Amino acid sequence: MEILLLMLVPTLADLVFDPTLDVWQTHQQARSLECVRMTQAAAHERFPGRVPEPSARATEPDADAMACTRRIMAEGERPARDEAILSSLSRTVGDIAEVAEATVPGDRMWHVESFYPDARVASKIAVAARTHLAERGRSVSDRVPLLAAGDIVVLGSMDPKDAYRVACARYYAERSLGSAEAFLGIMLVDPRETNLHAGVCVDGEWKWLR
Repeated sequence: MEILLLMLVPTLADLVFDPTLDVWQTHQQARSLECVRMTQAAAHERFPGRVPEPSARATEPDADAMACTRRIMAEGERPARDEAILSSLSRTVGDIAEVAEATVPGDRMWHVESFYPDARVASKIAVAARTHLAERGRSVSDRVPLLAAGDIVVLGSMDPKDAYRVACARYYAERSLGSAEAFLGIMLVDPRETNLHAGVCVDGEWKWLR
């Protein structure tokens, strides 16, 4: 279930949001929420029926929106690796989005996909990355480039570090990813680690960011 918290704070950028400080939640209830902050403009574009358009009057304070998803599992019930990834997700993905944007010149349509063993965690990673890119003024699509079944079989037998490079070349060759588009991939390279890696695919060339 997704909840929207619209906060009208003039200098919200100077504050650290902690869901446990929300006066409408008990500490236990607040810790069951996972939240991503976005500008009111980005929230209005994503949820036009639930978030109003920012006011054009300069006398009114800026607003930020907090999109929160209630955890399916209680805190502490997830595997340790997932907890470690999600506990610093906003900061980690924000850093990745900043580097990706600086690496890829021009105004392109961004596609984002996360490669992670747990599909629910993968979805959270991808949504966070799309939100950060949108907040930075980039065009973002929910679509991801696709490969033929034969390509997927071949890539599945390759070392991950080589597979992403080959997949990028195939995206471009098959016109699944055009010259006006960029692809950001975020993944675990080794299932035993708790550090997310990332790379971008532009014009058929793959570049690792971290």
